[in-house]
Formats: sequence, structure tokens, C-alpha cells
Amino acid sequence: MKVFAVLFLISLATLSRAFVPVVPQTSRPTIALSVNPLDILFAVLKEGKVGLVKSLAGEYDAPAIRTKIDCLVEESPVLLMSFTTCPFCIEAKGVLDSKGAKYTVMELNEEEDGKAIRAEMGDMLGRTSVPAIWIDGTFIGGCNDGPLGGVNGLQKEGRLDGMLKAAGAI
Repeated sequence: MKVFAVLFLISLATLSRAFVPVVPQTSRPTIALSVNPLDILFAVLKEGKVGLVKSLAGEYDAPAIRTKIDCLVEESPVLLMSFTTCPFCIEAKGVLDSKGAKYTVMELNEEEDGKAIRAEMGDMLGRTSVPAIWIDGTFIGGCNDGPLGGVNGLQKEGRLDGMLKAAGAI
């Protein structure tokens, strides 16, 4: 049923482009505001994913989980939230291992409160995906994405070693 709903929304977003009125050119400048229906769809789906993760977490003490995350970030030069079987998590660990970096890993699929931690990450970061990596208290993203491009992005830009050294991880 969920797949049908997603396909329906995608079809609706695609079809909506066919009904955009054509505005004749005028002699004075105008500002056209357009919203891509797919952008709206992706925003709804992202919010839905965060909501789904929160529902899977069930009831939990949000302030306590938030404090736990904050303490882990503060105490760990490098913190990596992970799933043991996630290919991007394995790749990110490989990058850090190749640097000889010391880092703390929290395998959310093995932690008793792993689902709650992931749900709180959704509120804190606007995303629930793993890996989620912090270096010296700064959220860098995951393997290939995030605010700083993740470990691979930083490696490609030549910035990863400097950040790891500054954090005391290498």
C-alpha cells in the first residue's frame, strides 16, 4: 500500500507540470515563483522517514537520549554512529582505519536504545541515516554526504587528515 501511495504521489507530481499555465510576456519585468512538485514530494518523504524512525523507536526519554548523544560527541574525538551491516558505515570505518584514526563507534543496531538514538538524530540533524560522524564535536555527515561532505568528501578535498590531527585522533 505504501509503495502505491509513493507511486501515486510521483505520478501526481509529474502530471502537475502539464497544468502549469503559460503566462504571456509583458513589457515590464515580472518575478515568477515556481515550486518543483518533486521537491515538495522529497521533503514530505524525508519528514515521513524521520516520523517512521520515531514510531519504530517507541516511547523513550528524549532528553536523556539527547544528553547521551551530546556527551558522546563531547567525549569522543571522533564519533561514528553506525549499523554493523551498512555498506556505507563499513566504508567510512575503512577510511578512518586507513588513517590509523582512533574513533568511537556506536553500532545502533546492537544498542538497547539504538532506535531512540537514531530518532533523536532525526531531530538534531534533520536526518536519520548512518553513518553519522562527528569530528571534534563537528558533524561532518556520513560516508559521502552531509554538511562537510562526509569522510570521503573531506578526504578528496585533503581536509580529513588535518581535522583528525586537530581532534587528536591521529
